Amino acid sequence: MPRASDILIVLTYAMIAVVAALGFEYLGLMSTSFAWLMGAMVFLVAGQAHSAAARAHERKAFETEIEKLKASNLDLVEEFAAAQNRLDAITDEIRSEAVERDNALVHEVKVLEDLVRRVGTDGPERSEAMVPTGPTSSTSVDIETVREALSANRVDLYLQPIVSLPQRRTYFYESFTRLRDATGRVLSPAAFIGAAEQAGLMTEVDNLLLFRCVQIVKRLTKQDRRVAIFCNISVDSLADETFFPTFLDFIRQHSELAGSLIFEIPQTAFDERNAIAARNMSRMVDFGFRFSLDQVTDVNVNLEELESAGIRFVKIKGERLIQAINGFEPIGGLEGGALASEDVAGHFARYGVDLIAEKVEDEATIVEILELDLAYGQGHLFGEPRPVRDEILETANEAPRMTA
Repeated sequence: MPRASDILIVLTYAMIAVVAALGFEYLGLMSTSFAWLMGAMVFLVAGQAHSAAARAHERKAFETEIEKLKASNLDLVEEFAAAQNRLDAITDEIRSEAVERDNALVHEVKVLEDLVRRVGTDGPERSEAMVPTGPTSSTSVDIETVREALSANRVDLYLQPIVSLPQRRTYFYESFTRLRDATGRVLSPAAFIGAAEQAGLMTEVDNLLLFRCVQIVKRLTKQDRRVAIFCNISVDSLADETFFPTFLDFIRQHSELAGSLIFEIPQTAFDERNAIAARNMSRMVDFGFRFSLDQVTDVNVNLEELESAGIRFVKIKGERLIQAINGFEPIGGLEGGALASEDVAGHFARYGVDLIAEKVEDEATIVEILELDLAYGQGHLFGEPRPVRDEILETANEAPRMTA
């Protein structure tokens, strides 16, 4: 297109030169040859003027393009500097996270080693007479078997589903820790708890099982943060001034588990907890962790106290709750008969507490529970506790709901 326009311009200048020559000749201003010479001069002058104007225009356009390139170059330099700064920030963050993970891992190992050492070493205040040394039976074990199982990390996690009602969709799991001896035999809680109590090591065993449970739950929830698991904690662990500060530091470093871990404590232990245990519960709540109250026999609980203590779930045996309602017992601070059966769950919910009917074993019980409009249920009717497979703990790529 520019070539065509140039041709038109040249033709226009040639036409002007011809017209000028004919005009000079027609008006008799000069001879024919001189007139055509003047026409040629007009053509050359016009062409030079146009060429000069075109070069000026091109020079201006070129200078404008250079300015744009300079501006673009400056923008690229600024973007490169910003990208370098972001890269440096990301590198520093990665290094910081790596150091933090290393420190957390070292701290975790130290806590675990300390707990195993405390279980595995008799203190001066523990006499040998306290330690049963008889052969292992089906109903009892000696403390050395417990120590060896703990130090060898033969701790299994069992999960039991907690389902929504009436849909029976799994929403949570309650975890149970079990020990295995060197032959792979599962040690019943009654067996190893009795041995630990006789050896004066119950607090250490509670602490270690709690720590193992949190470790395993951390691995289970690594790929699926939607999973929430109830983990039992003893009031002795909460009041243990040697163990609890290190455990609190551990869960603080893993505060991302706050939505996945719910610590469970029996009602009698909660009612009898001392000031140290109450303070430590509050500190855990400050980190975003929630608590559950189980083994509830007294349904006339102080809901304001539960709310302030971070209790967000209350587990009551289904039959016990039905008995309390039918017997017009005081419930949740209200006198007997003040609540309709379908309003009990709503009364607890006003204090941020969800009721869970536990130990539901048959369909007849669930029919009555559904009339209470409870949100959740737990029991063998919905699923028995099942061990989490070893490969799940190794890869943490599959949600527990697929295996339990």
